[in-house]
Amino acid sequence: MSILQSNFGEDIPQGYPGMEADGELSNIVSRILEGATPCPFGRFVFKGAGDRGVSLTPSANVVGVAIAHKGNVVTANRAADEYAPGDIFPVKERGKIWVASTTAATKDDPVYVTAAGAITNVDTGNTAIAGWVFDDTITAAGNVRVVRR
Repeated sequence: MSILQSNFGEDIPQGYPGMEADGELSNIVSRILEGATPCPFGRFVFKGAGDRGVSLTPSANVVGVAIAHKGNVVTANRAADEYAPGDIFPVKERGKIWVASTTAATKDDPVYVTAAGAITNVDTGNTAIAGWVFDDTITAAGNVRVVRR
């Protein structure tokens, strides 16, 4: 006997850091990772020294969020879920994307980044990410959508 599914959730239950959340209006650019530290998917990146360079060092000059790439080649310098220094990768300047938050958050809370790059809604001692807000409410640290419209 078949089982009927009679109700459906409005959204998928969870994404992963760097996963584009939906087809909402967005802008994606290609940037080059500067420095010596790999960039995990779903991390905010900031204007670097070069014209198209980005850095992991938090500053007022946020560029966007590193988008996950399913075809990322694993090497000795690059895990499956990060970009290596010198890689050219897609960055979401605006739109909706999944990230890993280190704190609980409420929809429309402003987004901040710690000196280590962790995403939070706590402003004390952290860098504000202008224009970006949490798009979901979560009761503990975890994956959540953030958006810039």
